[in-house]
Formats: sequence, structure tokens, C-alpha cells
Amino acid sequence: MNELKNPFRTELTPDNCCFVMIDHQVGLSTFLTSIDPALLKNNILGHAKTAKAFDIPTILGTSWPQGPNGPTLPELIELFGGESVIDRPYVNFWNDETSKRAVKSTGRTKLVISGLATEVCVAFPAIAAVQEGYEVYAVIDASADWNPLVTEVTMKRLAMAGVVVTTWVAVLAELANNTQINGMHIANLLSEHMGQYSVAMSNYLGVAKNADMMKEQIGTPPLQAHL
Repeated sequence: MNELKNPFRTELTPDNCCFVMIDHQVGLSTFLTSIDPALLKNNILGHAKTAKAFDIPTILGTSWPQGPNGPTLPELIELFGGESVIDRPYVNFWNDETSKRAVKSTGRTKLVISGLATEVCVAFPAIAAVQEGYEVYAVIDASADWNPLVTEVTMKRLAMAGVVVTTWVAVLAELANNTQINGMHIANLLSEHMGQYSVAMSNYLGVAKNADMMKEQIGTPPLQAHL
């Protein structure tokens, strides 16, 4: 029986991928409302901090920052430094030689792409990179469009082209791989950028603290059979 051929048979690791964050600009993040702007920004920052936590090469791109697209989110500049941003004249990131050269210089075969908007700034370079042999992951919830219908159509287009459609938490979990080694990254990033997890973590820490205090006061109660 022939072995199934799947370009994504190997997992994402901190050593085999680079992050490509395209046009996460102030203007675009406010008028692309397929996802709530506050939630979108939260997801973008959680995704970016994932790259930082695992020391993954990250390339930032901008288009028309002097116009309504606006400058790169200041939080990303603070995280990665202004020198990491490549301003390009082309709509398609992959058509810009400086941007493409920056990707190739990392030597990584897997590209984790997010951007504003998904239908253009993610889809165009993702599909082009697949054609050149890269294994591409599109992070949908760190991207946005004019409306949810556009995102739905784009996800289908990406999947048909061989791009893995994913989310920032899925990327984080795949990179972490081993919770005994990298659990602190999961805990820190989800506590800061995933509200439900933050509540669960607060409850856990509070219960653990109280449990230790009770043990000191009353001792460990003997095990009793439940009738």
C-alpha cells in the first residue's frame, strides 16, 4: 500500500517555521470588522507573543502606511522593533522581492501567515508560497475581513490550495508540544489573551492557595469511604 503524501505530516516546531505577519496596521484593524476589533487585536498580540516566546523568526509587512491603512500596531513595534517592518509597494507580499528574500533568509520551510485582510494579504502570498513548495498555515483569528462571508469564502479557497487553516491557540499548542517543558508558555499566553482560561487559572491558583492553607490549619483529613 502506498504511503499517503501529506506536506503537513510533520508538526510545527520552533526550529522549522517562521511567522509572517502582514499588514497588521492601525487603520486596517479598525475597519475590517469580520471580528470584533478588540478581540482581533487581542488575538494578534497573543499570536505575536507566541513567536517571541519560542524565539521564532518573525517578518512584519506593511502596505501604504502613509494612507488609510495606517502604521503597524505600536504593540508589535514594541515587541519586535521597528527595524523588523518591511514596507512594500505591492499588494501581494510575495511579489515584493525584499519581503520574499526576508522569508527565504530564515531557511524555514513552514510559514505561519496572518494578516489584514485575509482575502488579500493572507490568501495571495499563502497560495503563492505553496506553489513554490512551502508548507503554509493561515492563522484566521489573527486576521480579518470586511465581513464574515468574505472570511468563509477565503478559508475555502485557502484549504483548496493546500493551506492549513488554523488559529493562534492551535499554533501555540503545536509549538509547545510538551506541557512539562513548555507549559509555562501556554499558561502565560492563554492567561493573558484567552479570557476563559484566565478565569480558570485564577480559580486554580486561588483554590491551590486555599487548599495549602487549610492543610496547615486542620491537617490532611483521612480518606473515608463514600457510602
